[in-house]
Amino acid sequence: MRCIVSLLYEVFLFATLLHIINVVHSKKIENDLSKSILDFTLGFTRHHSSSNIVGRRNLVWSPLSLYEAMLMVAEGADGNTFKEFEHITHLKTKQAYREWSTNFLNDAKKNQQDNRQFNISLNIANRLYVDDEFDLDEEFNKILEKYYQSQLELIDFSEKEKSAEHINKWISNQTNNIIKNMLKANDIHPLTRIMLVNALHFKAPWFKPFDAELTKKENFTLSTGKLIELQTMHLISHFSYYYDKKHKSQWINLPYKGNNRYVLTLALPDQDIELRVLEKLLHNSKTLLNTFSILDNRTRSLTRIRLSLPKFRIESSLDFVQHFKQYYNVKLPFDADKADFSLMSATRERDLFISKIIHKSVIEVDESGTEAAAVTIIQMLSRSGMFLHEDPIELTFLRPFLFYLRDINIKVPLFVGRFTGLPMS
Repeated sequence: MRCIVSLLYEVFLFATLLHIINVVHSKKIENDLSKSILDFTLGFTRHHSSSNIVGRRNLVWSPLSLYEAMLMVAEGADGNTFKEFEHITHLKTKQAYREWSTNFLNDAKKNQQDNRQFNISLNIANRLYVDDEFDLDEEFNKILEKYYQSQLELIDFSEKEKSAEHINKWISNQTNNIIKNMLKANDIHPLTRIMLVNALHFKAPWFKPFDAELTKKENFTLSTGKLIELQTMHLISHFSYYYDKKHKSQWINLPYKGNNRYVLTLALPDQDIELRVLEKLLHNSKTLLNTFSILDNRTRSLTRIRLSLPKFRIESSLDFVQHFKQYYNVKLPFDADKADFSLMSATRERDLFISKIIHKSVIEVDESGTEAAAVTIIQMLSRSGMFLHEDPIELTFLRPFLFYLRDINIKVPLFVGRFTGLPMS
């Protein structure tokens, strides 16, 4: 068994679009919206696949959670402030925003019964917390309710401890207690008027579970060349597998129970290729969608694999305000003097701006399956088949690799992360 440096980078779940009578038109819309969130995802990846210590650490985040939250806050933006959101969302109109969210949320709700049959849990929830003294625009709230299935709750943000405890309780309930006490009382600014919160939870058993008795410690090579011991799972079975000669990487789909809908896609660069190099090579949505398509179409010609994969748990906390300012040149939404979120206010005052975009994600992979959760909080302040028994391919994830937790049907990233063996500081 060869030694491998491990880096898990990205978990993608892909979400669906509304059924439209004109099938051709529907397909085009689906492709356009899938591309928009992949472009959003890859933008983050490009700027965080560096050779420094941050770029070598474990990472997980949820493009889907952050994207949904950004769409909601953009609904309240007007003028040039709204135009800047296009750099983030890769969508030009609010109609496109609403179409994306409606189709995804309706599809998730429609599949709840099938998911329960296979012990799969997928929960997406949006909440609008508004200070009880803020005059919220009724139309803005109706839009969030209709297209984002958001619920409004009035709250007294001046009572910081009580507010944080109340919001944390909702977050914990929505994420199966995976994310607790995310919001601290000190996170709530005295001028907080609105908090938009998205919560996401996914849990599913493997279609082909690992045998816990075969799990043992294996040497895992960090990107620095140092060896550490990790509990490593082992399984010999048939999987969708693809060797990408152009990008010098091996790809595999690990399916969860169900109708081949949810998969964890892993990408392992060749031994002479650093993970950050592979991340940079996967620079556009077309490249990634093509790779996913090749994998997803190989369900009838599976490859026998001897798989070795570390058990892992990754937890990441990120603030995206500086990220959007620095890498997307998006500044107006965060400018206390120039931001225009007047569509949130019944008086049409340009009094609000974004002060924080807090994002937390957790993913745990073991012999039985995967559980993952993510929360995004945007704080707004006031400015006052039959198989041959061939020899299995040896696929040992003990060096840097990428992972994508995906919904094959709908093509929208749920979780994205990397495992380097180095925990977040």
